[in-house]
Amino acid sequence: MMKALLTFACPCAEPMKAIYALTDILTLALKAGLLAHQSGAGTHRTSLIIQRTAKALGAVQVEVIISSTNIGATIEREHERETGFRKAPHMGVNFSLLTSLDGWLFALEQGQLDADAAHAALDLIAQAKGHYPRSVVTLFVGLSCGAFAALFGGDIAAILITTLGATMGMAVRFQLVLQHFKPFVFASVASFVALLCTGLLRDFTSTPDTAMAASVLFLIPGVPLINGASDLLNANYLNGIVRFTMSAVIVLGIAIGISLALRILGI
Repeated sequence: MMKALLTFACPCAEPMKAIYALTDILTLALKAGLLAHQSGAGTHRTSLIIQRTAKALGAVQVEVIISSTNIGATIEREHERETGFRKAPHMGVNFSLLTSLDGWLFALEQGQLDADAAHAALDLIAQAKGHYPRSVVTLFVGLSCGAFAALFGGDIAAILITTLGATMGMAVRFQLVLQHFKPFVFASVASFVALLCTGLLRDFTSTPDTAMAASVLFLIPGVPLINGASDLLNANYLNGIVRFTMSAVIVLGIAIGISLALRILGI
């Protein structure tokens, strides 16, 4: 991704002195903020990205508002003022994109990108595909749950059946997410599949409880919980509560899926 950025950068260029229309500045700032917000950035980080982008292009004052489903900003320069909002309906996790966005912002602040080049580079970042195919991610998520089973004291058989169950659950989760099911639904179904697959093979291990407990850990909403805590510590109370509520909904879905699987298994 940095190669893409370098295509637009001129290392020897002096900081840009061009004056851009506030509308163009606002559009680019909100575009960058939207990408950050949808890729798992916390409220404070998203706000900083919007502010730094706008000021790098000549805005003097930047006010930002961020909710769970919307971002907005008002930018000012002398006697000019512009306000805009964008819908942000999905909050996923994409650390690769966030890293690329940091590099893009640094290049913009150093004057290596003008507004047009910045738009083009941001489009490349947004359209970049993941480093690994879904099949590889699914397999390694299963292996990570198997590693948790090992850490919990499970035997070799427990590690193997945990890996199998978690892999199956992750494959189902991917399919449901691609079909735009809500977190509650994919958490319920994926946890049900993972625990059921693991539970059906529990007779092959002497530590079945360890295997079944570890098989659903891939669904724990770690990033929303961390961002929720960060928002609360940064006094973004509303967004923090929203993230914790979303995490609670996912955990509830996991609990329902586990409960249904245990009933079928007769445990």
